[in-house]
Amino acid sequence: MAAFVIMSRGHRQNRLSRADFFRILKSALFCWCLILCAPQGLFAQVTRTLTNPPPPQSEPSQSSPQAFFMDVLFFKGEQDSTQRVDIFVVVPYQSLNFMKRDSVFIGDYLATITLKDPSGKDLQVIRKERPIKEDRLEVTLGATGAFDYLQSTFTVAPGNYTITVEIADVLSKRTFTLQRSFKALNTSAAQFAISSIMFASSIVPNGSRFSLTPYLADDVSPLTQDGFYAFFETYNAFGTGLDSLDFVYEVIDEKGGKAFLSKRQRRSVAAAREQQFVKIGLPAQLPIGTYTLRLLVLRLDTTSKYADRDVLAASARTMRLDWKGLGMLAMLKGEDLMRAIRQMRYVASPQEITAIQNAAPEDDKQRRFFEYWQRLDPTPATLRNEAFEDYYQRVDYANRNFRAISFGDGWMSDMGMVYIIFGAPQFTRDFRRDGRIIWTWSYPTYGREFVFVDYTGFGNDFRLTSGMPFERYRYRR
Repeated sequence: MAAFVIMSRGHRQNRLSRADFFRILKSALFCWCLILCAPQGLFAQVTRTLTNPPPPQSEPSQSSPQAFFMDVLFFKGEQDSTQRVDIFVVVPYQSLNFMKRDSVFIGDYLATITLKDPSGKDLQVIRKERPIKEDRLEVTLGATGAFDYLQSTFTVAPGNYTITVEIADVLSKRTFTLQRSFKALNTSAAQFAISSIMFASSIVPNGSRFSLTPYLADDVSPLTQDGFYAFFETYNAFGTGLDSLDFVYEVIDEKGGKAFLSKRQRRSVAAAREQQFVKIGLPAQLPIGTYTLRLLVLRLDTTSKYADRDVLAASARTMRLDWKGLGMLAMLKGEDLMRAIRQMRYVASPQEITAIQNAAPEDDKQRRFFEYWQRLDPTPATLRNEAFEDYYQRVDYANRNFRAISFGDGWMSDMGMVYIIFGAPQFTRDFRRDGRIIWTWSYPTYGREFVFVDYTGFGNDFRLTSGMPFERYRYRR
């Protein structure tokens, strides 16, 4: 039996409170809560070699960024020399098309989950059709952060495998694909072993259990301020003679260099199978990029400068920093920098944008961009620039939720413009008139209301019909 229960498992259409709604809009994270019960099995991200430093995990291929999220989670199987691999898939509603039928909105997608061997041969295939019904238009467009999730399980022998997940939207005929490669190890053959790693954004004690919020994305940027957790299992075949060990984690950059090494943390490992977690704190100066997080289990008698022979077990997984305050301000280059400058439309004047765009060489362009956001930094004495982070979080949310056929990228749409300037609406309402959907966003705090009309009738081309903003973005906290 798996050691977790997904909360509200029978309710695939998740409802959020108003507070959670605004938290979801701000962080743009799609995750769900689990209750984990010691001491049974857990799941984690990707397996790694046990006694040697593990190789970096290849990046998952993705045909449409952030169309959906997946995790491949491994732990020891119920029988010797078998491993259980759980595949979790989260599909945000805004990635799907919905059609109104009578008084409800209907969506449907087909999930195909394929287990492949190293040669690419299909070993097992699971297909699941997922019909969705929703009463309110704004929920289907992502306003409440609603999503559908599914779980599938494979039992495998030790070896190398690839999991491919394809999501086919029935109405739009679009398909999205994610792929992960992993190594299933024979944990029963080792005296001491650990599972692969799962990221979690929070862990809260709950009596003899604890509640854990998994984080499925590789980009951990939104979690860097308060830190996050690496969750895993330990498997101890030594018996009661081994009751505790030291754990450290390393952050390895793309060139194989050690960018960060944590302090040792001692953990109990007395049980044959025990759930563990380690708090991960990344240095503020770590630049954006792709890294490997390596978790090492060390013998107690090792010195501070440990060698490979001192490592009893190891596990690793890939993580990314896509934005992080001043780190991204200093690292943006090329087309990424030009795009970020164009997206300043709702905070900077045309003259300020032109002055940054026309700077040459690129170093000067970066400097002017950096200096502009420094002037807006509400906490200049710290390493974070909250105004920069908040603004581009809104841009990112607009791109993922408000893409319109007449405007292209979501930040250029009318809804994107209003969202970036004012944030999430405090109140919304929608209705139909003459076959068109009319959606009203209200901001009583600012004394503003905006009315959008969908010119296609299908919820994909909302245009502002009244209350054109004259304000610009301001950081308000």
